[in-house]
Amino acid sequence: MTSILSQTYQPYLLQHYRLTQWSHQLLATTLAALLMAISANISIPLHPVPLSLQSLAVLLLGAFLGRKLAVLAILEYLLLGACGLPFFAGGHGGINVLVSASAGYLYGFIFSAYIAGWAAERGYDRHFFSGLCAFALAHQIIFVFGVFYLAFYLHTSIYHALQLGYLPFAGFDLLKFFIAAAIMFTLWQFGKKPS
Repeated sequence: MTSILSQTYQPYLLQHYRLTQWSHQLLATTLAALLMAISANISIPLHPVPLSLQSLAVLLLGAFLGRKLAVLAILEYLLLGACGLPFFAGGHGGINVLVSASAGYLYGFIFSAYIAGWAAERGYDRHFFSGLCAFALAHQIIFVFGVFYLAFYLHTSIYHALQLGYLPFAGFDLLKFFIAAAIMFTLWQFGKKPS
């Protein structure tokens, strides 16, 4: 008897399109990096961490691309932003953003995309409740990195960093992983190819 943890599925995009050539994979990750840049610039400039749609994009990239390509897309996004392109929240770019107060969240995107992609490769995103749980876990990883880095950056306690970098976003972020689970469940239920 095979457990669900050992079963593998194709993530949504790879189920519908063959991305076997490196050029196709590069195109997919570059488009994903651009999506991250767009979602970063749909933001509310709060201090010390802006509120944006990036974490929703991270969850969906994991579900669409799987863990390997999603992580590569996030790394490409961070590299392009570090090179000075206005890819980060508020239209910022440059290496200095990767050591700013919100840098921990950016690093958390890598691990969040991996977990969301892993969950998609196990078929969790095909069902609403399991998708919701997987996306909630993947989303919270962003905050683990973000809050710990924020505490280090501000030389403050974890409790104070939670007040600054987690609690103001908790309600909105609950909505993000709910939306991600609903989108993927709907796509898998109603976007199936006819048998």
